[in-house]
Amino acid sequence: MESSKNANYLVLAFVFLIVGVALLGSVATSTNERTSKTDVTGESFDLVALGCVVATLDGGQVNESSTNCNITVTYPPTSWKVQDCPLASVTVRNSTTDFTATTDYNLFEASGVVQMLNTTDTQEGFANTTLGDYTYCTDDYLNSTWGRAVLNTVPGFFALALLGVSLWLFYAVFKDNKIIS
Repeated sequence: MESSKNANYLVLAFVFLIVGVALLGSVATSTNERTSKTDVTGESFDLVALGCVVATLDGGQVNESSTNCNITVTYPPTSWKVQDCPLASVTVRNSTTDFTATTDYNLFEASGVVQMLNTTDTQEGFANTTLGDYTYCTDDYLNSTWGRAVLNTVPGFFALALLGVSLWLFYAVFKDNKIIS
């Protein structure tokens, strides 16, 4: 009877470890999704196709008075993010030049709009594909700093609880078999 009990404890301990380790990755991934902002790199906008660039003999000029030059990014802030989590780390460029904010473009972080301006950098002699990089908050993002700090400790405590229960089960088996006293 005692050996059957010990065998059950050992099986339970190994199953608990395997299931716990499998769940640990899921817990860590879910936590990371809620505590990290998402990066977008190289979002492409064709200013000619959008109707923002007016063709000229030397290539084209940005028609900054046109609403076609107000480019909305793919993931603009909505609802609570408009005020609490606007776009961050925004970079706008073409294939050769990084554009300068307030000189080559105006950025409206809260609405996710980039307004292109007519400057020598934005007037290119080729089809002007503009690229944008930015960081945004997903709908599940936890915007309070203390909440992110607490949530980031969850995977660690989950791992400690998993270790504690497993050690307790192994200890019970070892003690019953008088391997330890």
